[in-house]
Amino acid sequence: MRNLKLLLFCFLFSSVELVHSQSKTDCNTLFVCIPAEDYATLFSNSFVKDTLFICKENTTKTATDEYSGKYFMGEFATLEFLQPSKNNKFGDHLNDIGIEFKSRKIGILDSIKGKNAKVEIEKVYLESDGKKHLWYDALKLKDNKTNLEFSILEYSAEELKILGFTDDEIKKTISPTDFNKVVYGDHNYPRKFKSIKSITLEVNEIGLNYLKQLASNFDLSFNKKYIQCNDFRIYYKVKKKINKTVLKTIEINLTESLPSKTSLISSNITVSISKNTAQLVFKH
Repeated sequence: MRNLKLLLFCFLFSSVELVHSQSKTDCNTLFVCIPAEDYATLFSNSFVKDTLFICKENTTKTATDEYSGKYFMGEFATLEFLQPSKNNKFGDHLNDIGIEFKSRKIGILDSIKGKNAKVEIEKVYLESDGKKHLWYDALKLKDNKTNLEFSILEYSAEELKILGFTDDEIKKTISPTDFNKVVYGDHNYPRKFKSIKSITLEVNEIGLNYLKQLASNFDLSFNKKYIQCNDFRIYYKVKKKINKTVLKTIEINLTESLPSKTSLISSNITVSISKNTAQLVFKH
């Protein structure tokens, strides 16, 4: 699995309640693998860099992988961009897409897995100076053959201690506000990107079947146009002739209303502002 939350860089997470669990899980990150030429120019627009997003590029080394990404970090969510790589893992291929949620309490993933034989848990370890520690567990569907992956992450007690949480705090439910108070103190988010509101996908029959499996196994509301996850929505359109799932748009909430504006992020990605929302549009 390919992802990078970088808690030391990421502010809060958007709140999306999954009915499957009585404890909330929060939309943590949306990632996508884009063409190298688009990746190269992501931070070149001053409006994008200085007004909308905190922009960071970083390399992460886990026990099984090493990868780099560029990040648009918001008050309640992160957009992660990768470029094609020869490593041949999920996230290295053009148009690989990941939707990642985060649990608020340790043990939630085990509870879900114990009730559902169609999901599995992957353990991801961070490695530094020859040492490694458990970063998080990731719950996802088994046998996914698509280029879209939905997962729920749960940070380890060891990782939370590194971030400053006490043993007593780790045992409790940690809301995004609680998390922010411990890790970031009184620092206020300095840009306009608040949270992810929706995404739009094009899917073939295999991709549609995966969406149906997500709805069934995570008790998400599913209809002919979208999957509803409380305040987060996955719109989809069926295109039988396409080879894989394609990300068309990302709609984000802003911290305040801004004047209407359209900016070029790269040759294939634009962002359009409309009051207190913005939409990233991807050309393919």
